[in-house]
Amino acid sequence: MKSIKLIMILMLVVVNVFTLSEEQVLRLREVEHLIIAPEEFIPLANQLADFYYDEFGIQRTVVDQQAIFDQYSGGNPDADAIKAYIEDFFDDPSAWLDCSVLLVGSGTDDWNTPDEKNRIMVLGVTDDNFVELNGDNIPDIPIGRIPAQNLVQLELMINRNIQYIESPVLGWWRNKVLLVADDEYKSGQLEGLTYNSGLNHTARAQDVAEVLNDGVWVDKVLGIEYDFDEFGHKPEAAQDLINRINEGRLIWYYIGHGNEELLGDEYYFYVSQHLQLLQNAEYLPLFIAASSNVGYFDDPDFDCMAEIFMTYNEGGTIATVAPRRPSDGLSNAILLKHFLQNIINNGDYLGYGFLEAKLNCNASIINSRVYNLLGDPLLFVNPPQSDTSIVIEGNPDTLFVGQEVEITGQVEPITGFEIADIKVFESEYYINYTNTLGNQTYTVDYSKFGEPFFEDEVYVFDGIYTVDFVIPEDIQFGEHGRIISYVYSEVQNIDYVNYYYPIILSELPSSTEDDILPSGTVRMFNYPNPFNPAVAGAGRSPATTILYYLPEDSRIELLIYNIKGQKVCKLESGFREKGTHNILWNGQDDNGQIVAGGVYFYKLKTAYKTILRRMVLLK
Repeated sequence: MKSIKLIMILMLVVVNVFTLSEEQVLRLREVEHLIIAPEEFIPLANQLADFYYDEFGIQRTVVDQQAIFDQYSGGNPDADAIKAYIEDFFDDPSAWLDCSVLLVGSGTDDWNTPDEKNRIMVLGVTDDNFVELNGDNIPDIPIGRIPAQNLVQLELMINRNIQYIESPVLGWWRNKVLLVADDEYKSGQLEGLTYNSGLNHTARAQDVAEVLNDGVWVDKVLGIEYDFDEFGHKPEAAQDLINRINEGRLIWYYIGHGNEELLGDEYYFYVSQHLQLLQNAEYLPLFIAASSNVGYFDDPDFDCMAEIFMTYNEGGTIATVAPRRPSDGLSNAILLKHFLQNIINNGDYLGYGFLEAKLNCNASIINSRVYNLLGDPLLFVNPPQSDTSIVIEGNPDTLFVGQEVEITGQVEPITGFEIADIKVFESEYYINYTNTLGNQTYTVDYSKFGEPFFEDEVYVFDGIYTVDFVIPEDIQFGEHGRIISYVYSEVQNIDYVNYYYPIILSELPSSTEDDILPSGTVRMFNYPNPFNPAVAGAGRSPATTILYYLPEDSRIELLIYNIKGQKVCKLESGFREKGTHNILWNGQDDNGQIVAGGVYFYKLKTAYKTILRRMVLLK
């Protein structure tokens, strides 16, 4: 996105995920925002504050940590002095939830020992302690921490934050959420046999998938779907996880066992082994871990996974949400599902979405408090704004095999969108997984997102775009197909999503060549069908004859599609008189290239009827 000057903010608020809504802009301008940093980090902290003012008109006050000590604790380092300063700084309780505190610098639980990590003090096991302002042990203001240990790390993280907002890399990755779930094994035993245990990790991932916006592409790496190697690890799961991160995901959320450097006993991700494989510097996700100690950033002797991801030059994450201490599986699931709904469905910024979840999700507040946000609380990590403006021609309830479908999508023409990248997905479907070990049985139902069977890019004219495709016969049928259109402008560096869900996809054909047609109806068939390549003569191509009958004069268009619904060629078009007509198709596309063997569809459009037939080319 181009740098937005203040006078343009309210003009563009509805067209970019990284541009705050008009209501959010006004709310964030009218409240206080505080950044606390050590003296060495003040210039870069000011750079971030200046960016937010220039970009959104949001004022962030930057304060030197030592100045707080000088004023509140006689110059001596004291975490309670920081808390006292925050209490005095935010004097309007009615606005607290819209305010923010950013601590710029890492810190440890042993401040008195010289250590490069000791930049900003910590207060107990959670940074929430700094913003518990009314004595009830519940946080009142969104807070985050940039865990930089030195200027090199801080410059990397500040620049990443600015680029993430100012010049996002467009693409489908910004509309994809990755859910990663541990399997059912622990120390050779089955665990989490009941839904309420909180340890049924696959069930927890399914819960999240079912509440997210239907326009978001939800991807899953589930430990139960992979085999063990001789070491009790699941390397194929690890590779699939790394591949997806490198392809780009807006958010990836891990649910399962773990510690400061490892996700899962099965080694889904092991920092010392897998970090070097991450190459996603252009596609930095928000990383969320429902796993104990993954965010244990205040250990003076060890850098945890959450820190390392944020400081890794070749990729990593834009921000992390993870616990600093052991945590409870069921409470984790409740908290983080609510948090994801806030930032994905509601478009909340990280700090607000996270604190609102802690306050209102009904999970144990004691457990929620061990979670910290490592990142800027004012950062937005949301999929593109979306709506259900896609329309299927004729508004059918069900789409059938062989049916030619035309869809129309719409975006606001003032946004300058240029290209719509459309994907039509097979039906989502459910799987029942069961595993028995000894006298214990583990079972879980979960869904798999349908794969796209048609993809096309079209230009958007005056806010409108159309595309047509054919329903093939070799897809996953069911009641939960969907269409997602990712619309973007490389000129203005903005994007949007249209979607249609659910669509019933039926394997019953809408019409066949055996239909009994009444007199006076358009009729069409081809012969031979299937048809084979010609065997005589060098360079001879496959051929079939398409015959059609018109009951009256009409303009016509005869098109060939492949099984993916993509147009292969236009055989003929123009005015035709009443009667029988025929044309040879020699198996070539519009460019004169011989096509591959397989199923094809031929569609005849007339002024009064459109019909579709299926044929098979053998090679």
